[in-house]
Amino acid sequence: MGTQPPTRPVRPFSRRVTGFALAAVLPLTLVTLAAAPALADEPPAAVQPATDIPDSQIHIGTVQLEQPVWLTAEQTQQINAASAGAETALTQSLEAAGLDPARATHIAKAVIGDAAVGAAVGATAAAPIASTGAVIGVVSGLIAGLPFAPIGLVIVPVVGAALGYAMVAAPFAALGAGVGAAVGAVDGATGPIPGTNTP
Repeated sequence: MGTQPPTRPVRPFSRRVTGFALAAVLPLTLVTLAAAPALADEPPAAVQPATDIPDSQIHIGTVQLEQPVWLTAEQTQQINAASAGAETALTQSLEAAGLDPARATHIAKAVIGDAAVGAAVGATAAAPIASTGAVIGVVSGLIAGLPFAPIGLVIVPVVGAALGYAMVAAPFAALGAGVGAAVGAVDGATGPIPGTNTP
């Protein structure tokens, strides 16, 4: 009988809400201090090779997603490599701060994964307001594109809409990422490490 790989236990809804509430009170400076850069004389940690991850999946910390149809296999591997690099850097920083390697890896995965989820939630929550920013960008683009008509009336409004949407959505995504990172730090520091009996 083969052994099944350890899976991350699903947290109850109440624990998730408690984690977010605790993260809202927890000063983000503590998370920043915990993720301080490693000392210069520390050897660089090995980055997980992107080839170890299937082309059909995206791994961002604890988050695993199927590859969207609009992403190529090369783009998916680039995302996985960037995520693995950030996770490795954070793990190295936590180990340099004196944490156990298994715990440091667990915290890094939780922080990266929950930050990605928080950024997605923040950007989604900003969509209604960001749409207004896009409309303002279109109007501004039409006015700015008049001197360059007819091509200016096509390109400039599109650029204005994109900038207007991004300027509103980006702060919400950043705020969501910060809250998600704080939740991941709390969960990673207090939760059990998958595959071990360590509490």
